[in-house]
Amino acid sequence: MDMYQNNVFNALAEPTRREIVEMLANKGRLPAAAISKRFKCSAPAISQHLKVLREAHIVTVETRGHQRIY
Repeated sequence: MDMYQNNVFNALAEPTRREIVEMLANKGRLPAAAISKRFKCSAPAISQHLKVLREAHIVTVETRGHQRIY
């Protein structure tokens, strides 16, 4: 298994990150604030989860003004 595949599997091993990916797959593109509101953990914690998913190339981000759309 190469490093890229390992990063993907590690990123998806965490239940909150899997739930974020499922949400985006079902609902389409969403701002970070909308993603964060759907979870009990803090916005900074969701931001860290999104960072892991970005770095594993599972999600992409687009900046629109002050919003980050995933």
